[in-house]
Amino acid sequence: MTAPARPAQRGKANTQQQAKPRSFLLGTQSVFEGGDYDQTYTATNGANATPWVLSSTGWLRGLYLQFTGTGLTAGTVTADAPFNILSNIQLNDVNNEAIFGPFDGYSAFVANKYGGYMWLDDPATQSNFALSGTTTTNNFTFFLWIPIEIVERDPIGDVASVNNVAALQLVMVVNQTANVFSTPTGTLAVRIRGTQVFFWQPRTNDKSGNQVAGAPVSAGTTQYWTQGSVPITGGTILQQLQTALGYPFRSYALVYRDASGSRSAGETNWPDPLISLKFEANMLLTNIAKALWQVKMSREYGYNSGTADTRGPTLLSGKENGVYMLNWNQDFMGWHPGSETRRTYLQTDPGSNFIINGAFGVAGNLFSLVNYVSPATAGTGKAQGPVTPDMTGGK
Repeated sequence: MTAPARPAQRGKANTQQQAKPRSFLLGTQSVFEGGDYDQTYTATNGANATPWVLSSTGWLRGLYLQFTGTGLTAGTVTADAPFNILSNIQLNDVNNEAIFGPFDGYSAFVANKYGGYMWLDDPATQSNFALSGTTTTNNFTFFLWIPIEIVERDPIGDVASVNNVAALQLVMVVNQTANVFSTPTGTLAVRIRGTQVFFWQPRTNDKSGNQVAGAPVSAGTTQYWTQGSVPITGGTILQQLQTALGYPFRSYALVYRDASGSRSAGETNWPDPLISLKFEANMLLTNIAKALWQVKMSREYGYNSGTADTRGPTLLSGKENGVYMLNWNQDFMGWHPGSETRRTYLQTDPGSNFIINGAFGVAGNLFSLVNYVSPATAGTGKAQGPVTPDMTGGK
């Protein structure tokens, strides 16, 4: 009997899977580009800042803003100073939808201090921070980071900025001097300078000829910072929190102010203990003493000063009055926010129950400053459904 003929052997090229492109990071470098924005405003009655239309770069990681105030000979620093020199800040995407904001400069500061983006996050204790109502030549100096990249390691969240026709735009409104320094004497001049931080478009191959990915992981994934609020009447509340439901939550700041806007009063009157924070049918927090929440934040962020609202380059960072954090971005190492694999983001739906229960001691407002992520999708538009493997490093 004649043996059946063997099938023809497939060529080597057909038996091997196509090699996966190497990391985007192997074909690019990070660039700091200053001089793109430099404007000075008189703050006496406030001012609409000239919008910063971002020039074409590559893959935008974030923006540094430097603020310098000069000209006052007297003035008493207010509680949210100097960050409230902006009454509004808003970074808009190419469709004029806000990525960061709209909210005031103090909320932008909270996003910096508690967002988990850098090793030493607190802008109020950086080496060149200054704040004085009487030092005419330097009433204040500080920097803010406008975060676009979510995680540096992969990276993920970087926004393509390569189109001269449609560009990202930063909108700012300078606050009135008297809201930053009470009883001021002199004229406050506010200089704002901007620096873009981006990756250039990567080379297509490495030195060995291997293909390099032309975009970051899960290109199109975008993080957002937004803010909402609910009125607090004083006393025990059972309150649904609605802001940004429908997206994965990365971090969440609860900011409690009394009717006059005081965070100090909010701190004093914070529920002790907080009865509960409920998500869907499960509890995230139950009977959490205020001191425990404070210690938890101190250990996770490394902000160890016993004094709240610390401001100065020689000081240890402390907690912000009235601010309590919820984090789902700390699953990788040491519970440090920003050390994340993205596996533990809180997955919410538009109709999710997210209910806070506690005795708030004074009437005022409870603000929700929410950092959420809109994953890239195979479809078009925002939140079409997550590409889960990319969001979690392929796992």
